[in-house]
Amino acid sequence: MRLKRVPLRLLAWFTTEHWLIGASLTRVSLGLLALYYYGLHLSVRHTLYGPDGVWPLSQYLLDASPFSLFRYVPPSAFEALYAAAIAVAVLLTLGVFPRLMTVLHWLFVWSFQDRNPLLGDGGDNFVRIILLFLVLVNTGAYLTVMAPRPRRLVETKAIVHNVGVLLILAQLAYLYVSTGFYKVMGEVWQNGTALYYILRVEEFTWPALARYITHNPWLVVGGTYGTVLFEVFFLPALLNRYTRYLVIGAGVLFHVNIALIMGLVTFAWSMLAVYPLLLTDDEYRGVVRRWRLEVFYDGWCPSCVRSIDLLRSLGTGLVRYRSFRTVPEIDQDRAARRILSRRSDGAIREGMDVLIQIAGRAPCLWPAVPPLVVGRVLFGQRLYDAMARRRLVMVPGGCDEHCPAGQASGRP
Repeated sequence: MRLKRVPLRLLAWFTTEHWLIGASLTRVSLGLLALYYYGLHLSVRHTLYGPDGVWPLSQYLLDASPFSLFRYVPPSAFEALYAAAIAVAVLLTLGVFPRLMTVLHWLFVWSFQDRNPLLGDGGDNFVRIILLFLVLVNTGAYLTVMAPRPRRLVETKAIVHNVGVLLILAQLAYLYVSTGFYKVMGEVWQNGTALYYILRVEEFTWPALARYITHNPWLVVGGTYGTVLFEVFFLPALLNRYTRYLVIGAGVLFHVNIALIMGLVTFAWSMLAVYPLLLTDDEYRGVVRRWRLEVFYDGWCPSCVRSIDLLRSLGTGLVRYRSFRTVPEIDQDRAARRILSRRSDGAIREGMDVLIQIAGRAPCLWPAVPPLVVGRVLFGQRLYDAMARRRLVMVPGGCDEHCPAGQASGRP
């Protein structure tokens, strides 16, 4: 009986869409990567890709890929082609018709990478393959500006989506495992000196930091063997929940070091772009639950209400704002002095600590986190208290028609 249930469970799993949150994050990451790429080359686009650039169009067309848009667009339309590539990357990032934009984005990425292959760093091939598989994936379930549409239950679509994600993960695992075994066969990887020789290549190194590493035999040997172990055991480590977290952390550290030390930013970004698919939707929801925050502000303070309205518009949905006047279980005297927050585990914070928590949960406010932390360290809560004491509190119904416009608020 148990054996008979296995195909049914497998069918039920395949006919339900998984990795929707990770797929949306991958879409956004690949869109931002393209915008970084186009923006990086914007000022020298004519030299790199233009009709009269370092590789003239007439010479390029002799061996151009049939998928390249440069084959079919006249040289006079180069500026329009570059602008269209940027527009498609923006629309993909925002989640506007994501499946269509993925196809168009693949065409533009292929075209520009084929137009000047000298700019490739290994990540370009990976991105082209991933974008093809991403066409099968539902990447518009989250992080999109488009209004959600009611989805009909179509099992075929769920199967296509899941197969697309599995193909992407298989490509990632194959890349790591194959390169890991190739390294195992190399002498410098076997004797632990490969990292030393890699960091001696001037084109791909940060001299000051590389010199520190190459003069430390522990870092050289550890980095060499650690790279091989990470790549060879990447696939089996994914099969266990806890080793999966370990290998994700190791992969992030590995590629961040590649970006910083070797300067291969786009390669590292390309690989990390698919890492969101290594976590399940339930794991993301668990993180969101732990990061949810309730903030209790003074609803009788007009300036406080305006500030909260602004924070709501900049937020990510992880913070719920409530007037402490409507929540009797909150210490009213304490909340009247400082803004309060309550995490999912019940921990209470106040004042500057709350502002840091809010900024940390909204990506557009991340630049404000360092100055807030510095202010918290230097001045403690005194700076916040000085501003809080000067706020105006208007009791609803407590003033007549002579109240200044915009000074009274009855909003909870």
